[in-house]
Amino acid sequence: MFIASQWPKTRATPLKDRRSSAAIHFVVNYRGGNVMNAKTLTAVLLMGSSALAFMPAAYAAASDTEARIQALESEIQDLSNKMLELKRSTENQNADAQKQQASAVKVTITNGRPTISSADGNFTASLRGTLQADWGYYSQSAAAKGLPAAYGPDLSSGTNLRRAELGIQGKVFGEWSYFFLYEFGNPSTEAPGHILYSYLQYDGLAPWAFRVGVYAPPANLDDSTAAADLMFLERNAPSNMQRGIAGSEGRDAISILYMGERVFGALSYTGGKVQDGPVFDEQQALLGRVAYMAYADAEAHLLIGANGTYVFKLPDGVASGSATLATTPGGTALNCITLSDLPEISVDSNAVKLVNTGSLPAKHVLQWGVETAGNYRNFYGQAGYYGFQVDRTPVAYAAYSGASTSATTVVHPGDNRFSAWYVQASWIMTGESKGYNPASGAFTSPKPAQPFSLSNGGWGAWELAARYSDLNLNDHVNDASNVITNWTGVSTRTYTYYNTVRGGDQRIVTVGLNWYPNNNVRFAFDYQLIDVSRLQTPSAVTTAVTPALPEVNGGQNLQTMAARMQIAF
Repeated sequence: MFIASQWPKTRATPLKDRRSSAAIHFVVNYRGGNVMNAKTLTAVLLMGSSALAFMPAAYAAASDTEARIQALESEIQDLSNKMLELKRSTENQNADAQKQQASAVKVTITNGRPTISSADGNFTASLRGTLQADWGYYSQSAAAKGLPAAYGPDLSSGTNLRRAELGIQGKVFGEWSYFFLYEFGNPSTEAPGHILYSYLQYDGLAPWAFRVGVYAPPANLDDSTAAADLMFLERNAPSNMQRGIAGSEGRDAISILYMGERVFGALSYTGGKVQDGPVFDEQQALLGRVAYMAYADAEAHLLIGANGTYVFKLPDGVASGSATLATTPGGTALNCITLSDLPEISVDSNAVKLVNTGSLPAKHVLQWGVETAGNYRNFYGQAGYYGFQVDRTPVAYAAYSGASTSATTVVHPGDNRFSAWYVQASWIMTGESKGYNPASGAFTSPKPAQPFSLSNGGWGAWELAARYSDLNLNDHVNDASNVITNWTGVSTRTYTYYNTVRGGDQRIVTVGLNWYPNNNVRFAFDYQLIDVSRLQTPSAVTTAVTPALPEVNGGQNLQTMAARMQIAF
């Protein structure tokens, strides 16, 4: 019999490879009487043999599982790499798309005005247009029918396309701006297309700017108000005549501008107009305007300003005229100017101006003016005063001292001084206020708070306006200074009066109603009472005795009604 106590003391050592880790470890201990019998030993050996028999299969299964895990990990890594690559590709595509979008041309329509601009805004082009279709009616007295044609005996009622303007405005390279505007309408009678604006402006020293080309150089408050923003169908006569001396649309000019939030200023050197008739040397003048916003808050504004014109070179009307006009007598003098204006309505197809100085031989023209405007909530007021001085030049006549006996005589008419003023106001019945544009130093039309819409119940903005203007072009009205310009027979003489200026005094009361359905459309109606006090310019008088200065009426009283349809963008 084999006794376990006869075995040496041993301890099984685990195998170092993976197989030994799966085997059964056992220890036979011999400690004072612990004896393993044969049956027990046999069972242990059988169990160990069975475990060793299953170890290869277990190892193979474990190896297959690990391979699968490694394969899955590899696939997951490949998918992760592909996801990262896709993400980077998407980010690059988005970046490219953003770059393309950032560099794309932008097209917008703001307040009906189409605009094309580069992505950085350095290049823009906006389509500009104004359409004004007018209807007018003149109600004249029977006495007016007997007046000479130059004094408006039969003013023409009817319709007129006052403005039909189309152009483009924008900027290039960020610091340069431009404006091209073509006109197919006209006061009184439509005219072939012609240039109103064609200029280039440098804005790189804002608020300073420098402009050169063809445009309306800033002359006064009403002049700086856009045609579509005027309270009435036409500018007041004093302002319109002032701007016409050396400004108004189509004028060749160079200007220095200052366009601050509270200060506006402009000084312009001006020449002729693009549609002037032929002359031998063009007019040259200086024209200036300054305006200061003395008070401004959310509800009220007060603007004050001044303007001035100095024409230092009138156009040469004849060739090689002498300084004393010895070779250019009378109305064909070397340098002349005519001051006149329409009666604040421009439907009459004959364009008769009820106040008119006639041609005045002159060497210089000086004008000065003051103006103010302001609003309080939905109330607006504006006023201006102008003074004009014409420095007359000597005029040569063939003066007779006896029958068939004459000699060149140079006379010097006295300098002329004229004046004009106006006041106008409006009440916006729907509560809106006029805006202010610092770039022009002028106020703008109200913007309807509720644009007209039958579906939404809006009625647009409604404005009631009134104006009084006085344009006085009379001077030396009763001056009988004359020369004898013809002598026939024994005592028949022709007297020519050279110092009398009977341009007339025109006073107009206007009441207007404006409806703004939206920011682009406007309907207007004006009613006028016009009073013209004027004596006819004395014609040459042929008589055998010294004549009295003729005093023949050339004035009249009349009423007008006018309406306008307007769209502007």
